[in-house]
Amino acid sequence: MTIRLLLPAAIAAAAATLASGSAGAATSDCFSGWNPPNTLILVAGSPQQGQIGKPFPTNLQVQLANTDGCQLTGTWAGVSVVFTAPASGAGGTFASTNTNVADVGTDANGMAAAPAFTANRIAGDYEIVASSSYGSVTLYLTNTATGVAASIAAHGSSSRSATVAGRYEPLQAIVLDANGRPVPGATVSFQVGTGTNGAGATFASGGVQATAVTNTGGVAISPTLVANGSTGRFTALASTDGVDTAATFQLRNLAPHLAAAMKTETGIVDARYRRPLRARVLDARGRPVQGVAVTFGLPQAVTGAGAAFLGGSNQATASTNAQGEASSPSLIANGSAGRFTATATIAADPRPLTYSLRNLAGPPAAIATGAASGESTPTGSRFPIRLAVTVTDKDGNPVAGAIVTFTAPAGRGPGGHFTINDRTGRRSHAVGRTARVKTDSKGIAVAPPFTANTQTGGYAVSARVGVTKTAFALVNSPR
Repeated sequence: MTIRLLLPAAIAAAAATLASGSAGAATSDCFSGWNPPNTLILVAGSPQQGQIGKPFPTNLQVQLANTDGCQLTGTWAGVSVVFTAPASGAGGTFASTNTNVADVGTDANGMAAAPAFTANRIAGDYEIVASSSYGSVTLYLTNTATGVAASIAAHGSSSRSATVAGRYEPLQAIVLDANGRPVPGATVSFQVGTGTNGAGATFASGGVQATAVTNTGGVAISPTLVANGSTGRFTALASTDGVDTAATFQLRNLAPHLAAAMKTETGIVDARYRRPLRARVLDARGRPVQGVAVTFGLPQAVTGAGAAFLGGSNQATASTNAQGEASSPSLIANGSAGRFTATATIAADPRPLTYSLRNLAGPPAAIATGAASGESTPTGSRFPIRLAVTVTDKDGNPVAGAIVTFTAPAGRGPGGHFTINDRTGRRSHAVGRTARVKTDSKGIAVAPPFTANTQTGGYAVSARVGVTKTAFALVNSPR
């Protein structure tokens, strides 16, 4: 960029003389008689550079003078000096007229100072002419876009999310001039809006508005934002003086969500479960959220498997700790074996967390014989109905996995032995007078086939589980 300054040598000499006060009058070339002005000289304001849209730092000043370099005599106040800037292109306006022209009268010393001059929004070099009846002066000015905000945009990500009542990372906006260079020292205003569902946020410093000044990289950083209690989307804006378009940030308040600390658990009927229900509350980034109320619920089962919290209620509430975890009171299983579900919910998340629970039967308390009791078969043949028992706990729930021992009488009297098939399934062989069988999911244990011995008569085959037992009355009949 070239700054031009073209002053005749004589005018420059006159300016130097004026700058030295009355020194010129003391020279042998000056006289004490009448010395009126015959020219106009530059005093200040040229050449200079100013930022577009802003006032120039130095006022434009000219002064009446005589080309002889001697001090003027008389009073020269009120002489009209007209300052004229370009009407188009790079230029500016004077404060007094808000136009490109200003008419100023000289003071008693013949000095004329133009009103404050503000550059327009067009960059470039131009001339301003100061004219009077005693001559004119050309002043050389430059409008520069360097360091003047021309654009503002989100710096980094413009889309962010936070959990309700949680903290957003500060908003960042970058301000650039027309040449794409950072603008330091610019004031940026941040404004947070409200979404249709009431979602929004406030700055940690208070309120929905905040200001920050750009650093050497042209970046302004807002205070921390704190999400309110409503979920949903909303926007925030960043603006700066001289730029019509604001930077926009898309923000979203997310509900915290539940995560299972445990999903399945088993207990024994009429007894306390080993562990309570547990749930974790996490934010959008998977971090624990403290102080959230979690409601645990159990089914109100009139019949079938179920449980209640200690104290008899089917609902309980607990708050999350620093690890984001909440635990229910202890669970007490009812008297019915079987499966059922429990839930955990929080106000901000409509999706419940479910738990699969199961009441297991208690220890065997009763054993009942099946249809085989009372049957008979000829000696040496297999009884048609296999010996079977059903094992239940004290509440009548079938006990799965219990070991039942079937035992035939010893000695040479009437009795028999159990048989099993070989791996081919075509041959069977005796396994003795005792068989051990595990009950199935319905609490039923079926003994291997039982074959009568060669002695006729009646006898009993016992079935025992733990200390509980029963017996089958069988008869070996003659052939």
